[in-house]
Amino acid sequence: MRSSDFSVLVLLSALVLAVPASGQSRLATPGSISVVELVQPVTAPDQRIALPDSFIVFESEQVQLEERKLVRGLDYTLDYLTSTLQLHLSFARTGTLRIRYQRLLLPLRKTHFLRTPPPIADSTNADSSKTVQPLSTRLARRQGRKAFGAELVKSGSLVRGVSVGSNQGLKVDSGLRLQISGKVSEGVEVVAALTDQSTPIQPEGDTQTLQEIDKVFIQLKGRQFNATLGDYLFGLEGTEFARYQRKLQGAMASWQAGPAHVTLSGAVSRGKFRTQQFLGVEGKQGPYQLTGDRGQIDIIVLAGTERVWIDGEPMVRGENNDYVIEYGNGQITFTRYRLITGDSRITVDFQYSDERFQRGLYGMEARASALDDRVQFKTTLLRESDDKDNPIAFTLSDDYLAALTSAGDSLALADGAVFVGAGRGTYRLVDSIYVYAGQDSGDYLVRFSDLGEGRGSYRYDSFGNYTYVGPGQGRYEPVVILPRAQKQELADFRLDLRPSKNMRLSAELAVSNRDDNLYSNRDDGDNSGKAWVVEMELLPQQVRAFGLDLGTTSLRLRHRRRQPRYQDIDRTTVIEFGRRWDLAADTPAS
Repeated sequence: MRSSDFSVLVLLSALVLAVPASGQSRLATPGSISVVELVQPVTAPDQRIALPDSFIVFESEQVQLEERKLVRGLDYTLDYLTSTLQLHLSFARTGTLRIRYQRLLLPLRKTHFLRTPPPIADSTNADSSKTVQPLSTRLARRQGRKAFGAELVKSGSLVRGVSVGSNQGLKVDSGLRLQISGKVSEGVEVVAALTDQSTPIQPEGDTQTLQEIDKVFIQLKGRQFNATLGDYLFGLEGTEFARYQRKLQGAMASWQAGPAHVTLSGAVSRGKFRTQQFLGVEGKQGPYQLTGDRGQIDIIVLAGTERVWIDGEPMVRGENNDYVIEYGNGQITFTRYRLITGDSRITVDFQYSDERFQRGLYGMEARASALDDRVQFKTTLLRESDDKDNPIAFTLSDDYLAALTSAGDSLALADGAVFVGAGRGTYRLVDSIYVYAGQDSGDYLVRFSDLGEGRGSYRYDSFGNYTYVGPGQGRYEPVVILPRAQKQELADFRLDLRPSKNMRLSAELAVSNRDDNLYSNRDDGDNSGKAWVVEMELLPQQVRAFGLDLGTTSLRLRHRRRQPRYQDIDRTTVIEFGRRWDLAADTPAS
């Protein structure tokens, strides 16, 4: 090593070790690393926060919103190069964000100049002190004004193509994707993503972040209102029983005037919410199949809606993290970084589409406060309902309607056999038993449905071949399981009081109404149920007696009750709530 190189290394080492930690929010630690703590108000679930420090230590940050610890890659991402924290909150909530991280104490500037570049003078102007902006900046601004005015910025792509083949004629292909953002008038901003393409492809589930290329929306933001038309995420927080999150396609509007705030939503829901719990298999990393509410596997998991826990610990999606998921077939596989055993308790919350009915959603949330926020009231109304008159998966014949009407909340079954004539089917009817005869060798075409082990009379032998084994000895029956249109409604009312600085009182009442078969009035007596919670909290305060400081004391009393008929519309409890309080078996056998 040359002596000059050695001198440079010694100088850099001395600079690193000589820089002390400074600032009230910086807690100095020995060596060349300091700990930084920041407090930042959160006003939007997708807020971007620029951190004041460079050289942040990789994965050293801890981010907490109020009492909730945020998960890296799920609730936020941090660009260590630019020191920018981007929130990806799946719930609409405001509050105080606490950020703690480590940074290297390197006295380096972001930009370095041997000499400061002089400003470019305008030679055509007598006042040579005025500078001219770079040409690229001026051209970019002129281009934006030319199409959309001075306050709008546009970007996107336009595709034109011609295809021809031996088995087809000339075909012209085209596609447009357009993004617009900016001000349309004083105090009104617009953000839009438009396309004339239909892309039903789900994104890959092997990375922490997802890029949804089929999201189309127009959003208007004003001083007192916010409106969205198209694809959006509808999330509600701040209550015990009305927590809600859905990917929707429709319209949402919110309005605020002083302490009053109202949000309305009307849309087509892309899927249903479901929680699935199962035990792992020793030595099997996957795939594990996610199913619908009837155990069906022909579902599509909506991208980015899943939340996975193992033994109560949240998992992070990604090949280099805990799991990957195939959204198209609903299969989840765990990586080598998260080993699965026979005792692993796996819980998955997700939204799925079975493409049987179009599902509509109507929602309303209104909240108000008084007496300097010492009195707060919130009410939430939600309604999810299938369109029973226009099923997607089947044609509603008179026979099917009769079967659905008589089924009530039980499985609706229809005959799966159709007589097609001699030599045109695959089964023959022998003493009321269907016997496989082979292709074009029978009289009937028969559809079999899986009713579960021990609930059927037939077993599966090969493709299209089912064999009769006796009642209760198989899992298949020559029937068709008819989809039932469902409806779920929720009304929630919450009151929060703060009679003194150190006391909080709250009460909440929720009423649910769930109908598992809109085609039938049978079994409707158990549709409705109630749940409520009452809470009193004394905030921590100093206790002194006889001139001695006895520390701080706090008190919290809470009563929560759910009637057996009450049905949650989304997750309302922490993961493994029953196991934590020894209420019931929380994990069934797989």
